[in-house]
Amino acid sequence: MTCLLPLHRTSAAILLALVAPASFAQTPAAGAAKPAAAVAAPKTVPASTTAKPTVPATPVAAANPAGAAKPAPATAPAPPAAAGSAPADPTATPPAPPPPPLSDIIFTNGDIITLDDKHPAVQAIAIKGSKIIAVGTSKAILARWKSEGTEVVDLAGKTLVPGFIDAWGELSRLGLYSVAAQLQSPPAGRITDSTVLLRELRDWAKGDMAKRLGWVIGFGYDESRLRELRAPSRNELDNISSDRPVIIVDRTGTRLVANSRALTLAGIDRNSIDPPGGRIGRWPGSKEPDGSLEGAAATALLGALPQLGKDERQALIQQGQTLYLRNGYTTAVEARATADDLALYTQAADAGALKLDVSVYAEAGSAAAALKAHKQIGAKYYKGHLRLAGVSFTLDGTAEDRSAWLTQPYQLPPPGKPTRYAGYPLLGEDTVDTLFNSAYANGWQVAVQANGDAAIDQFIKGLKNATEKHPGKDRRPLLVGAATIRDDQLDALKTLGVSVSLAPQRLGLSLDTLTRDALGAERSARFSPAAAALGRGLPLTLHNDAALIEPAPLEVLAAAVKRPVGTDQQVPAVEALKAITLNAARQLGEEKIKGSIAVGKLADLTVLSTNPLKTPTDKLGDIRVIGTVKEGATVFGGADGGVPITR
Repeated sequence: MTCLLPLHRTSAAILLALVAPASFAQTPAAGAAKPAAAVAAPKTVPASTTAKPTVPATPVAAANPAGAAKPAPATAPAPPAAAGSAPADPTATPPAPPPPPLSDIIFTNGDIITLDDKHPAVQAIAIKGSKIIAVGTSKAILARWKSEGTEVVDLAGKTLVPGFIDAWGELSRLGLYSVAAQLQSPPAGRITDSTVLLRELRDWAKGDMAKRLGWVIGFGYDESRLRELRAPSRNELDNISSDRPVIIVDRTGTRLVANSRALTLAGIDRNSIDPPGGRIGRWPGSKEPDGSLEGAAATALLGALPQLGKDERQALIQQGQTLYLRNGYTTAVEARATADDLALYTQAADAGALKLDVSVYAEAGSAAAALKAHKQIGAKYYKGHLRLAGVSFTLDGTAEDRSAWLTQPYQLPPPGKPTRYAGYPLLGEDTVDTLFNSAYANGWQVAVQANGDAAIDQFIKGLKNATEKHPGKDRRPLLVGAATIRDDQLDALKTLGVSVSLAPQRLGLSLDTLTRDALGAERSARFSPAAAALGRGLPLTLHNDAALIEPAPLEVLAAAVKRPVGTDQQVPAVEALKAITLNAARQLGEEKIKGSIAVGKLADLTVLSTNPLKTPTDKLGDIRVIGTVKEGATVFGGADGGVPITR
């Protein structure tokens, strides 16, 4: 049969992908995404997929394995014999069931971007079970692989690309942050100063979500874009509430400010020491915490706060998953995961609630000890769409708020800082060496955030030491951020086999602050130098800016292709597309099964409204995700403009 953009398995998958649990009434509905182009849907598709369950969606039965035959339909009872005719022979051999289809799905009649050098341009692909079994011309694929039961998907001129792969993100925290008070500054939000921020937080504290959580949380503030050029203090948050914990998380997700109640619940006082990979801020001239926490210290505080019930915490994972699926991702990352995060993800995987693959990087400073308790999550394979990829830690902050650790001073120092101020490290060299060596001794992959070039020097030194002590294995270390990386450092990363993950949207969002206060015009023009990394043959991946709740891979691609300054660091659209597909698969060690459209790889696919390789640069961010396919089954799509499911 032939239909416009149909796909398989069961409409329950769409329900899981599109809805946010009703317990999170403040969560943006799936319909808040950019509307997809209308696509005709078979009558068998439900008219609406927006019903909201009160708990995470019921697990859907696992898809047929690759090559598995579809169950044969039950044989209909024989009709009664006509009067006067001979009765049917009860001993006769029943007719044989029809053979299974040669392929389950054939995609054709659209642009297919394979990113496979062996077959860069094809007209059609065939899928059997969870894998791609053939690529080629439409005529050849239809003649060889179409049979009774094969579903032919008419792309109707739309574009098929490999499923998007996130190189760095926080899926579950994305769910939490999406229901928190939104504290972003323009253009992403409306917070211009501390007064507006505190008012937004106070209003949110009166709502149902704050009552359900038992604490007050805001996300996305950027002190470099507030009129005061500083975040609200611990004392100002105490004015919001003195009996409930109150926290605000910055746009990077690595720093927060907590009120006195939150610090008490987390056991943080004047006698507390900085954890590995973290920093506790102090009042000037005192050991008393001022409420600001960075890195592992911030992660540990989040884990110490009063928790939601199990079902609602799982619902946050489902909410994050929904955001990823409707934006075309088939593989996501949970970075800086705590031991509690690992337990929650294991429960979700065991329940069959994960519909895309999730690779977890545990927080080295707080969760590394829990890794051995999760042996059922193999580092080399997925179980229930979940795998443990390795460990992560953070070496500094960001250049925009002048917390990245640089070798040269900032353009202007923050208030109260000396003229030669150049940021600061989060960790001492001994701690960095310990974290690297512990990871390498245990065979864990390492993903490290470092933005300032001094912090990147620290990363390179620690990595070299660990490599010398534990040589011979390709662990594919990842440097995340690398906003001010130098050419000599890129050369060193090439020698060490390091991949780089950049957030290209950050330049456009923070350009005024970067050029005026932080780096100046010359250094800002080289901010996140993607072309320099590509020119040296470094594996380049791209990730979403953490300040944006909605993961937007096409906007990431657009930001890498067209920069507001530093045009020599722009990259071709095809390289940007590889950075969110094939290169990201390589970083996770999965390039043999993901990242391109090729025979033998998983049928992880995304349908786009337009071909990004043929779209004008200024229109790339307008491309819409029409449908998302994971291992041959639709996980996002519907009658409102997706990939309808017909069985």
